[in-house]
Amino acid sequence: MRFAAVLLTGVALCAVGSAYAQPPQAPNDRSDVVIITGIGPARTSDELITNTTALDKEALVERLSGGLGDTLAGLPGISSTAFGPGASRPIIRGLGAERVQVLANGIGVIDASAASPDHAVTSDPLGAERIEILRGPASLAYGGGATGGVINVIDGLIVEAKPDKAFSASVYGGLSSADEGKQVAGRVTGVFGDFVGVVNGSWMDTSDLEIPGFALSAAAREDAISDGADPADFASGTLPNSAVENKAISAGLSWVGDSAFLGGAVRRVDNVYGTVAEETVFIDMNQTRYDVRGGLTFNNGWLKSLVASGAVVDYDHTEFEGPGEPGTLFKSEGWEGRIEARHAPLAGLEGSIGLQASERDFAAIGDESVISPTNTQQTGLFVFETFDRGDWGLEGGLRYDTVDVDNIIGGKRTFEPWNASFGAHMHVGDHVFLGASLAHTARSPTDLELFADGPHLATGQFLVGDAALDIEEGINLELTARWEADTFNVSGTVYRYDFDKFIYLEDTGAVEPGDEEDLPIFDYVQAGATFTGFELQADTQLGSAFGIDWSADGSVDFVRAELDAGGNLPLIPPLTLNAGIEGKMYGVTGRIQAQYAAEQDEFASFETSTDSYTTIDARLGFDIADGVHLILEGRNLGDEEVRLHTSPLKEIAPLAGRNFRAAIRADF
Repeated sequence: MRFAAVLLTGVALCAVGSAYAQPPQAPNDRSDVVIITGIGPARTSDELITNTTALDKEALVERLSGGLGDTLAGLPGISSTAFGPGASRPIIRGLGAERVQVLANGIGVIDASAASPDHAVTSDPLGAERIEILRGPASLAYGGGATGGVINVIDGLIVEAKPDKAFSASVYGGLSSADEGKQVAGRVTGVFGDFVGVVNGSWMDTSDLEIPGFALSAAAREDAISDGADPADFASGTLPNSAVENKAISAGLSWVGDSAFLGGAVRRVDNVYGTVAEETVFIDMNQTRYDVRGGLTFNNGWLKSLVASGAVVDYDHTEFEGPGEPGTLFKSEGWEGRIEARHAPLAGLEGSIGLQASERDFAAIGDESVISPTNTQQTGLFVFETFDRGDWGLEGGLRYDTVDVDNIIGGKRTFEPWNASFGAHMHVGDHVFLGASLAHTARSPTDLELFADGPHLATGQFLVGDAALDIEEGINLELTARWEADTFNVSGTVYRYDFDKFIYLEDTGAVEPGDEEDLPIFDYVQAGATFTGFELQADTQLGSAFGIDWSADGSVDFVRAELDAGGNLPLIPPLTLNAGIEGKMYGVTGRIQAQYAAEQDEFASFETSTDSYTTIDARLGFDIADGVHLILEGRNLGDEEVRLHTSPLKEIAPLAGRNFRAAIRADF
């Protein structure tokens, strides 16, 4: 592997992430971070069996890179769909879309991002105060759509406790070179007696992305030339139709008492971006979201707390064939609510019981009507309990759902999936944590998997659903070990998913004739599948030299996904390694980061292999005044051609080339 030969060199001249470049990875810090995503008693990340990550505002500013998927890509076990700078959705352990639940403040985003990789996630990392990542099954808490994990974007619009300051504000601004990008964000928080008000806004504007060399891969160029294309027409240096303009504004008002809180929030997102897959097609996406959340805390009795939350969402996006030429309209309207009651210890057990319900109307109307109007309703009841005895503990839970998927043409299907989990952990001495979990997961087929029947030009496919699909079930085994000391931490997780009736897209070999181009027909089918992988992370304090405090960190992650009958599943990330070294002195932080991704030569029958790559990034951070932090960063300093195997556009759209950016954040 070339990674061993990579020297951590480079000059820290440039700036905090481009819209569409791989961000540096912050050192692993797990010790005292309380994870609020999930069910049961609130616990710090080092007490959880599953591998979790929490990114605060400072870490997000350092990692900002366009959409949600690109911002989180590079964390252990996390990759991105990378469908151009405008659309990216996180992939966890090779599982994405319908198996990774993206939440906004614990409630689903209710957008169209899971339907297709060219649809952007409405949650904006630029406006987030915190993002929590749970790797592995979280279906007990959030249903079958979380069999792969959860991404919870927390915007802080509804507060549960009064801030320390009566008035506070923060501003952020960034400039990037590879996309001529501009980013601005601001937040104001005020306390008025028992009320707390928050106003937040963000704006991002980028031009077409600079890339190293050709947009088409070498193999794609050869195919195009053999079909009679003129090489002079091949795009080079910039990625056509990759510009983005994203605007978001939101406000929240909360009442906070001694043992209760109640708040509401409204958020509006407008996002216009090029699809990249088609040179003239762009998407105009809009979402209005209303949230409410309230809770009670009880000082005595068996009930410890009661929290209820909900959201109503109106989402639409129009795919324009060109300016003033609307094509397909995608609409997603719906609501979701949940209530969770946590009880005090009873006979050594502490846990919670809850109810979650949702409804969504989804339709694609126009030239690419891939699915006719469909209504999906879901209701789930769950219980989760923990049993702690000092150095060891047990945990487990059950969930039962009813899911109704009703298509105007295909009819109605009803499913009753159930999920269960059991886990155990042990502390060995003062430094070692061992954990194991076993989970049964069940996911109902989505509306598209059941009733799709139409073209989708962005992905170059004609999609055909199967109304007879059954529940996708699986058994997940996960083992975790952590060793934590004052100056050195290491953690590792190994996992195995055994799926029965795994739902995926299969190339039929047939072609659907079209007005502009013929499209290969892809059917949603079911088969047994196995995912096996691991994640390993470490960080250490190296001590002081030359007046600088040094630290280092690294990670490696790998997943293999195979069909039980033979063959590989598509869009699976390769082995990935990260290594970084950091130094701090007098309010200045410098960091050099290297990432190596191996060649992906285990691919599905309709895919091609993806070459390995190595990128080097560098960053300087300056505390220039109290509460004011400046970042200068450079990414992909070697101008490496990076094509993600998890991207459906890897043959026509590499990631950004060398990119410099400056960012500043100020808190008042």
